[in-house]
Amino acid sequence: DELYYYPETGSPLLREAISQHLGVDASRILFGAGLDEVILMISRAVLTPGDKIVTSEATFGQYYHNAIVESAHVVQVPLKNGGFDLEGILNEVDDGTSLVWLCNPNNPTGTYFNHDELKGFLERVPSHVPVLIDEAYFEFVTADDYPDTLKLQETFDNAFLLRTFSKAYGLAGLRVGYVVATNEAIEKWNIIRPPFNVTRLSEYAAVAALEDQDYLKEITAKNAKERAKFYQIPQSKHFLPSQTNFVFVQTNKSKELY
Repeated sequence: DELYYYPETGSPLLREAISQHLGVDASRILFGAGLDEVILMISRAVLTPGDKIVTSEATFGQYYHNAIVESAHVVQVPLKNGGFDLEGILNEVDDGTSLVWLCNPNNPTGTYFNHDELKGFLERVPSHVPVLIDEAYFEFVTADDYPDTLKLQETFDNAFLLRTFSKAYGLAGLRVGYVVATNEAIEKWNIIRPPFNVTRLSEYAAVAALEDQDYLKEITAKNAKERAKFYQIPQSKHFLPSQTNFVFVQTNKSKELY
């Protein structure tokens, strides 16, 4: 009945639902039409020509893409054992760095860094440098030592958390992603947000998905069970350890296979 109305700006129903689900103040949440738009909004709000961002090679391409659109300089640190080299990234971060992008678990390798590693990283990054932690595949994680990023945000004001409904919740076609940050950061980024970027249908579907945690537990448990089977076959020595819903296979015959 309500689809002939424009969406409520800022997705208030979903914001309140996420606020209750995560235990954070609603004013600290900003939504985008998928994490692609969230990354775009942050990049556009923060970056100016010549600014520097630091991230990894072989990670989600939108960090690089949006930095280039804003004429920023991108430093990409090579992976280490298929995962983010946090020490290598620290070596590239300085007082003039505008953004640091971390993907955990990493897309496309599926690897992760743990709580102590992230905490140690945040302790050494200049406190004014924003560290964006993309947890798009968070719900698939089974590792006990995976970071509690929300807890770390209580100590580090420059740690910002990104999550989405596109992966485990299965709503990729409806485009709903969000970032949890400080009020100051949200106010700055919200200036870039289009007023009706998340549709009513998308908002209602995301609220319904969030309420059905039993389904989410069923899906993620099945994923973990099937994922484990990959590491029981002889060729598993070529598979990177995954915390996602995919497994990255290392091969020396990529051109031949392609």
